[in-house]
Amino acid sequence: MTPAGARLTRQAATLTWAAMLVLPFFFLALADATRWRQGGRDVTGALFWATVGVSAACIALSRVLPQRLGPFRAGREATAFARLLVAWLLCEAAALFPLVAWIVSGDPRLIGVFGVDLLALLLLAPSDLRWASMLPDGSPASGRVR
Repeated sequence: MTPAGARLTRQAATLTWAAMLVLPFFFLALADATRWRQGGRDVTGALFWATVGVSAACIALSRVLPQRLGPFRAGREATAFARLLVAWLLCEAAALFPLVAWIVSGDPRLIGVFGVDLLALLLLAPSDLRWASMLPDGSPASGRVR
């Protein structure tokens, strides 16, 4: 792997890690919000907008980061699978937050956010076209490495 290719893969890994690292802090905020809610403080609006932000960020990352990973020595197919797996995990992580927020707040709008997250995951089905788009082509312009 070239130094530039290693840097791109490392950047993709770092961004994925950062996205996954942020999510627990939102769960922490939910736990804190539960405490506030028991004290009578209404945080429904804040939870809704935090959920929308987390979902939007995870969905955007699920479309951008996978293409920057690999290719892997295991082969083109393994690379496509790993890329899709990363995209799926980001969408699944996005879908968890609105459910927990809905449990805490009871805000029915959060079910809509959950639906959007689920739709994003559904649209990443491994169809022939999607699979082909995840296969490494090795062109430097694509951000992939040979």
